[in-house]
Amino acid sequence: MSTPNKTEFTAELEGLAEELRRLRADRGSPTLTKIVARAAAMPGASSLSVSALSEAFSGKRLQRVDSLMTLVRTLLSYDEDGNRRSIPRAAPEMEVWRSRWRGLDQLRSPSKRRSSAVTAAQPPSHVVSPLALRVLTEDLVRGYALPLTPLDGPAAGHDALAFSPDGRYLALGGSDGAVHLQDPVTGQAVAGPLAGHQGIVRDVAFSPDGRLLASSGDGGPVWLWDMTFRSPVGGSLPDSQGALDSVAFSPDGRLLAAVGFGQYVYLWDTVTREMITTLDIGSPRADALAFSPDGTHLAAATSDGSLRLWSPATWEVTGDVAVGDCCDIAFSPDGNLLASAGADGAVRLWDHLAPVDTVRVMMSASARAVSAVAFSPDGGLLAGAMMDGTVHLWDPTNGQPLSDPFHAPLTEAYAVAFSPDGGLLAAVGHDKTVQRWITPALHAA
Repeated sequence: MSTPNKTEFTAELEGLAEELRRLRADRGSPTLTKIVARAAAMPGASSLSVSALSEAFSGKRLQRVDSLMTLVRTLLSYDEDGNRRSIPRAAPEMEVWRSRWRGLDQLRSPSKRRSSAVTAAQPPSHVVSPLALRVLTEDLVRGYALPLTPLDGPAAGHDALAFSPDGRYLALGGSDGAVHLQDPVTGQAVAGPLAGHQGIVRDVAFSPDGRLLASSGDGGPVWLWDMTFRSPVGGSLPDSQGALDSVAFSPDGRLLAAVGFGQYVYLWDTVTREMITTLDIGSPRADALAFSPDGTHLAAATSDGSLRLWSPATWEVTGDVAVGDCCDIAFSPDGNLLASAGADGAVRLWDHLAPVDTVRVMMSASARAVSAVAFSPDGGLLAGAMMDGTVHLWDPTNGQPLSDPFHAPLTEAYAVAFSPDGGLLAAVGHDKTVQRWITPALHAA
């Protein structure tokens, strides 16, 4: 029993050390001696030693909580140029590191783990009956999505949402100009609003490793947020112009693309934050863009009804196909299909390797515009958010709808997303609430 615990603890300790090294690099890579001196000059801080710092940065040993908090606070108290900034001991960003220490302390103490296991093993006070579980399971197997209690969103309306890769966060782009982070289960705010936009937040996207969050909006600039500290990475990204409607990370997380009003796709290096190139979309506006899962294509849907493809290897145009008025696009997880959300109420599937004819067309009965599309992580479901407030589910292998549309209490639905495990589907729109469903088990069969 001790080997698995030790392995898990070692892995988590190495992860903590990596984050400490990254924080040190972000603060100008001060020497160990300088860190010790800065800590000594900080009121209320514990004393640090060069040897203890070496162990912390190498992941050799878990420091005492006061030592770790002093190290983190010392690093946060200086920017990359060595300028002093005030970081109180009770600052919100410090709680993230305290939580990490508590988790590691729990892992290294078998007695605490056993105590937690006994506590977790106690049955809850309210248990769903076996018959009710059988009914729920049968509905899921038959392809019916099950509605859950809506979450109360923080803004009057939301134009964007995204699950973090680990499923811990649900990011909401608000009409109040802020990005809000919620627990997708309880709906409780995880942190204070990420404020920086001057207008409605139009899109949010997590990097593949979950370390970064990008947001775009009516205010113009794109913001890049560090999810460890839930703070901006050096302010808004440079050189973009006009309102930007869509952002997307490359599969390796090294590139961030954005597009909106204006005739260009903007591309930045997420490490250096420098703009590396702009791509002419041949139109005054694009509503959506997406990288293919293998990173070999970048696609953008333009306001003139075309779907333009580029190769990130050369940034040459590799395809330019008429798809009609399009509000959103999404690649299937295997990269074989590209879905486009039509203003005519149709979702079209394309073979992105040879996008000449559509693979199939899926129509909604309302014929209202489809504002957003999303594939489930296994590719077995395709969801579409409609401007009549409904959400539709299709089987992308045959284009058939799964049950009836979900009549969410939204005047208009603007965005839809699956959780990383595919078990939940969420939608937001012209309403304060976040709508959620348990997705059907048909695609897992």
